[in-house]
Amino acid sequence: MKLHISLFQLPDGMYVATCAEIPMCQVLRQNKGHAIQDVKKLVAKFLAERQAENRPFEPELREFEIEVPISN
Repeated sequence: MKLHISLFQLPDGMYVATCAEIPMCQVLRQNKGHAIQDVKKLVAKFLAERQAENRPFEPELREFEIEVPISN
């Protein structure tokens, strides 16, 4: 299964990593590499728990566009 990680840096330098398909799998770390590594671990744990409960996980993603006004 291929999943996607969204990664961005906060103004204070911390990194937020989130799995796009499983938004509750989110971590906050000081290092980009650790953020990616830890969110992967969290996703693996989530999927293992779902499998143990015999609850299949079928992600659904949808795209949308939004206009953001540009301020001067």
